Amino acid sequence: MPEQLKHELSLCHRELRAIYDLDALRDTTDSTETFLNGCATIIRGVLQPDLLQLITLDLEDCPAQNITIERWRPNNAAGLMLALTNALAGGETTSLQEGDAEIIVRSLSVKGDRLGVLVLGSEDHHWSVDDRRLIDAMCSQIDSAMAGLRLFQQVQSRNRELETIYRLDRLIDATPDFDQGLGAALGLLSETIGATWSFIMLYTAEEHELEFRAASHDDLADPSSQVSQVLRDLARNTVDQGKMVRREQIDQTIGSYIGVPLILKNQIIGVFGGANPPGMRGFSIHEVKMLNAIASQMDTALFEDRQQRHIRETFARYVSPDVVDLMLRTPGNDYMNVHRQQLSMLFSDMRGFTTVSEQLPADVVARMLNEHLSAMTTIIRNAGGTVDKFVGDEIVAFFGAPLPYEQHPLLAVQTALLMQTRHNQLMDEWQSQGLPAVAIGIGIATGEVVVGNIGSAQMMNYTAIGPDMNLAARLCSAALPNQILVSQATYDAVQTHVRAVPVAPLSLRHISQLVQAYSIEAVLSSNV
Repeated sequence: MPEQLKHELSLCHRELRAIYDLDALRDTTDSTETFLNGCATIIRGVLQPDLLQLITLDLEDCPAQNITIERWRPNNAAGLMLALTNALAGGETTSLQEGDAEIIVRSLSVKGDRLGVLVLGSEDHHWSVDDRRLIDAMCSQIDSAMAGLRLFQQVQSRNRELETIYRLDRLIDATPDFDQGLGAALGLLSETIGATWSFIMLYTAEEHELEFRAASHDDLADPSSQVSQVLRDLARNTVDQGKMVRREQIDQTIGSYIGVPLILKNQIIGVFGGANPPGMRGFSIHEVKMLNAIASQMDTALFEDRQQRHIRETFARYVSPDVVDLMLRTPGNDYMNVHRQQLSMLFSDMRGFTTVSEQLPADVVARMLNEHLSAMTTIIRNAGGTVDKFVGDEIVAFFGAPLPYEQHPLLAVQTALLMQTRHNQLMDEWQSQGLPAVAIGIGIATGEVVVGNIGSAQMMNYTAIGPDMNLAARLCSAALPNQILVSQATYDAVQTHVRAVPVAPLSLRHISQLVQAYSIEAVLSSNV
């Protein structure tokens, strides 16, 4: 076998061995620190560097790490520091040479997102072409694994936030008394962020001064207590800044502090926070996020009227925040009550998406579907419509409830045209990425339906049922790609505002008589 071929095979074997070891390491740990220490061990075994440093940036939910193994220190410390700074800040890769010695400073990044830097130094030789190829192969595996670990830790952090919010909501629901609710929130905060002192301060009725309404220690409410005085000053500073404040090394009384304003209807009503004495650790980025999560839930969970909370929680999934706010400003209506009402129903469906999805990777299918549903939901909610449900790639919506609106047929037609326009833009984007264009068909029907909170004790949904819901669904099934079909009742209500053409009478499933429908081409005028 030629020497060159033997050399290439040997090099490939070293690369594959290193990549295999790094991949196995990634599969067996979800700790960034453990992974980086394992990487350092693998690199030392492969390249035998005299200097090795793995440094990561302080990223969300992933604190900075610095692992250093050195048998030799370079003379040009200033040059190395400059190279490190450039690699961390600008993604530059640098080679520094001192006689026979050489140091490689290589940035670690994924798609331009900088994660850290690897430093490899040799005291008595320069790195060969083979060494550099091996370094590149290992770094490619390391930075992709670091990105994966970062994503995993972010998901874990978000799950912890959601779990904490859920626990707080359950605690408050179980303690209808306001002060007991404050105490429950405070106990959860102390447990979550590990603060020695935790507190909730609210403005007095005159709104001239903050006062302790809940505290982990009785002496915090004593104005003569030194801890109390310092915490009051820190709370006032938090109010002045109008945002979360985190400080360390404050004075001989308080070593670290974290506080967040409590805000209701754009007004600061108090401060929620915690502190530790000198000598104890400060509060981490993760604990900052947990405090914000608890405080944001308290804003609505404790300080809004319970009935308003029920309305907001129920309808936030279906309508825009503006509609929910208008509902809350319109007292006296029982939006949960099931009743009969004239509405316009809209069904939208991507033609042939099921067949297309069978030919694409699952993540691509999910991305296309999420992009479509997100865009269409935004249009419907911004128009004042109610998103009833998703059935696969089908969207079910209606107009005229929970807030009544006289011109709901025209609003439904206008929304359908906006949906077609936006979806055509999505199809252009998909085609530019080599993905298939999947057009939508839309059906609209107007009539009296039963609308309200319908379901069982285990699961309730705000929805509408009735023959015209079924008619809208059948018109959607009959619509061609890029076509909007409306029922006779819808057309009668909007005919002076639209350009439409009748289609041949349709024989629709589960509807005994032929159905006259109209294909909408444009809206000519609107009083909406």
